[in-house]
Amino acid sequence: MRTVIIMVVLVLAGFALLAIGNAAEQASLRQQADIARTASQDFSKTLKQQLISAINAGGPEGAIGVCQHIAPETSALYATDDMQIGRTALKLRNPANTPDEWERSVLTGFKAAMAKGVSPKELERFEFIAKKGEGRTFRYMKAIPVGKPCLACHGSTISPSVREILAQQYPEDRAVDFEPGDLRGAFTITREMP
Repeated sequence: MRTVIIMVVLVLAGFALLAIGNAAEQASLRQQADIARTASQDFSKTLKQQLISAINAGGPEGAIGVCQHIAPETSALYATDDMQIGRTALKLRNPANTPDEWERSVLTGFKAAMAKGVSPKELERFEFIAKKGEGRTFRYMKAIPVGKPCLACHGSTISPSVREILAQQYPEDRAVDFEPGDLRGAFTITREMP
């Protein structure tokens, strides 16, 4: 009887430790998500301001250079030694933004959620992924909806001058024929954790 009581106490203690560990893990995950959310919002705001300035200064043709050259530079401003931030999509313009397996899965999930009526503004995903060996990686994605200014370069009626520049700069461009509110892609953040 005494052995049974000791075993029950040990099992219950194990469950209590597991619950404490799980709560700490969830708190850490929420903290990392808050950091990533802020970084993606700041990156998005800066990029949008740069795009609007370029459109106002040089029309849609001027915005192409922002996405091609300035967006990667802006991404580097928000990155840290242990955190990378960028953009990816299912319909690519720049092959350098090709999604990895996890990103593709998340983007496909975002598309499915939107098909059920979920607003892209509400779509984000984050999790810890165990690395081979030690440590883990925090992954975060936030959906990017197509806005009206995006349609000048990503819509179905693109001016001939923009089409010409896109054909020269991105011969394999598939990032066209979007409608307002479609899923353009997502901001993606990877952070190496100890």
